[in-house]
Amino acid sequence: MTIRMFGCVCGQYHSPAKALGMFGDRATVPLPFYVIEHPQGVALFDCGLHADIGKADDAYTQGLRAHDIDVTVTPEEAVARQLERLDIDPQRVRWVVLSHLHFDHAGGLHQVPNATVVVQRREWQAGFDRAVAAEHHLPRRFFDLGHQVKQIDGEHDLFGDGSVTCIPSFGHTPGHQSLRVRSELGDHILLGDACNNHQIAASRHFPYESDPRRPEMNRSLDALLSRAGAATVVVYGHDPDQWGEASVLPKARA
Repeated sequence: MTIRMFGCVCGQYHSPAKALGMFGDRATVPLPFYVIEHPQGVALFDCGLHADIGKADDAYTQGLRAHDIDVTVTPEEAVARQLERLDIDPQRVRWVVLSHLHFDHAGGLHQVPNATVVVQRREWQAGFDRAVAAEHHLPRRFFDLGHQVKQIDGEHDLFGDGSVTCIPSFGHTPGHQSLRVRSELGDHILLGDACNNHQIAASRHFPYESDPRRPEMNRSLDALLSRAGAATVVVYGHDPDQWGEASVLPKARA
């Protein structure tokens, strides 16, 4: 049984460095999503940006820019276009596992209309609670699109064979989850926004010292890293060092 995995970057996120737990004035970080080819079907882990994000007349983009945040993305970086370059029909994607409901992780759902969304129950419930969604920036525009939704509680074996496992990593949002993938490339733990980059993993310099989520994020990160063996590759949520000329995962077929 062959299981393949690819990593794709769906644009760049630009913000004050402090907001990303990084040092300096400004920072630019990649917005990755992941493609898993399994004999039972294609699964994505996260799905990048909505096609309208980055356009001057888009209301959500305008809101980001009002808070000194911006996103740049080209048509070639759109989720559907990148799937097509991998010879994958976006209409035939079976699963989209969402780490959480932020716009840069769930925004591309409209480009995979027939997929079933796999999400932690507490994250999905948070997205439909007006006060909680506002506090955690979970805009329904990007995820409440009529997809079939599989709400899960805790760990979940996506294909039933141990190759792809959802791991709860609450903290960044109420129901954040990460993903372990055992493929022909080896053992990978895709952290999502449980940790943005390897510097934070070492320093625990999470964004904003006063953030009340920090203790829970630390517990989740400790639990995730404790699962990593000597050969496990840990992939961080938005780490520029992992998506340079030598990407941590292949972006195309060999």
